[in-house]
Amino acid sequence: MKHLEIINPLLPTTLTPKEIEVLANFMCLQGDITHDRFGTSARKIVQENVNISVAGMSNYMKSLKAKGFITDTSIAPILFPDDSQQDYQFILINYDS
Repeated sequence: MKHLEIINPLLPTTLTPKEIEVLANFMCLQGDITHDRFGTSARKIVQENVNISVAGMSNYMKSLKAKGFITDTSIAPILFPDDSQQDYQFILINYDS
């Protein structure tokens, strides 16, 4: 979840805090359930983890699709951190000086 919070300001369309929480939970799913990442079983697990209703889950899924972060079967690869190490480097330049 922290990775999504860090990269969120750099995304073309930002995510809301709850969208980050929902998306992070889908990204953390492991095992056989990842073959149907947005199927009924996966949605139920995420719903319980995030404490949202079926309607709420549906709304977040629509929003994440509309923003281009998920499709019917996958999550945009750019959203996943490196498995072994993730580095962040920011350079801020004040051009008004």
